[in-house]
Parts: sequence; C-alpha cells; structure tokens
Amino acid sequence: MRRHLIKTMVFSLVLLFTSHAFAQESAKEVTKKVQAFYKQTKDYHATFKQTYHDLAAGSSKISGGTVYFKKPGRMRWIYMNTKNPKARDKEYISDGSKFWVYEHEFKQVFKQCLKDSQLPSSLSFLMGQGDLLKSFTVSFSDKSTKSAPQLRLLPKKKTSMYKEVRFTLNPKTFQVDKTEIFDPYGNSNEIVFSNSKINKNLPDSGFSFKVPKSARVLNPQKQCP
Repeated sequence: MRRHLIKTMVFSLVLLFTSHAFAQESAKEVTKKVQAFYKQTKDYHATFKQTYHDLAAGSSKISGGTVYFKKPGRMRWIYMNTKNPKARDKEYISDGSKFWVYEHEFKQVFKQCLKDSQLPSSLSFLMGQGDLLKSFTVSFSDKSTKSAPQLRLLPKKKTSMYKEVRFTLNPKTFQVDKTEIFDPYGNSNEIVFSNSKINKNLPDSGFSFKVPKSARVLNPQKQCP
C-alpha cells in the first residue's frame, strides 16, 4: 500500500510540474499553453494539500506540506505531521539520479533509482519535457468553469497506475492549481497547490539527501548510476 501511494503521489507529484472561459479555444490549444508555462519554469515551490480517497475503505486521508522542483529532475516533497504541524512526517527527495523516501516517525529510508521509478514520465511534463498531447486525449471536463477551467486527460496507452487525470488551471497563467488522479479501482488522489513561486533560483543543495545516522535503509544493497 505504501509503495502504491508513493507511486500515485509521484505521478501526482511529478504531473504537477503540466467552460465558457475557453469557448473560443480548444482543449488542445489550452493544453499547449499549460505545457508552455512549465517549459519556461526552471524551478518551482509551493505549499500543498493532498487528499487521498480510498473507495474500498470508504475513507479519506488528508496530508500536506511544501514541495520544491528544479530542472533537471530534482524535487523534494516535505510532508508535515498532522498532529504536530512543526514536525516533519516524511519526505520524498530526488537529486536527478536517486529517489529517496524518508519516514521520520519510523526513522527508515527507502531508496529507488530514478530510472526504475515512475518519475521519468511524470517529471517530463512538470519539467517542460515530453508532450501531453502525445500521451493523452484531452478535453474540458464537465466541471470546467470560467474561474476554474479544468482539463480532462485520458491516457492513450493503458496503465495500471491511473485511468484519468484532471488539471484545474489558473485562467490567466495556465498554471496547474490542482491535480486529480483517478486509478482503475475508483480511488482518487487530489493535490491542491497554493502560494506557488517560480524561477527563484532554488539552491541545488536543497535536493541532496544524506541518510541520518539514526535511520535505517530498508534496501541498502540498491545501487544507482
């Protein structure tokens, strides 16, 4: 379950960084503008609120924190403890090669190679690479409005990770304010971004990770290029 949530989040995290209001523009034209916005984005950071809806359990899990991205392929998601907002709960860190998951409460670390994770295809959009129109069939969703236009993206190639993606956009900048991922089992993962800032020259050091002495690595034999 933990790995499934990680992959879903990463795709989520990674789709960060791609109505009447658009009556004169097609969904394809709007998608191109979304892609263009992230292509000129060198780095990005924002606060976020994530809500994961588990259909089978009939429950929802809410979490949040701060996220940082920087080209090429670097990111850091910092989740804060829901009971103690000043304490960190977990972190997802990528330096462009390795992908780390650090659970503060359990003092344990999980390591993946970036090329073996779900990050490459996800980050291609966020980091201004790839082509959304080649990967998805796009349209406006039935919830799209003038103040909150929403794109509906259906993957052209079937995947076990998700069946539908939705982007709620800023109507002026075409920045993605909210992502929603719907998996084949009826679960959904929603992330709302706020207080976002772009091209602030984030330091590379913020995307490096050194395993704390008090933490144990669950797969220490893992080697990445």
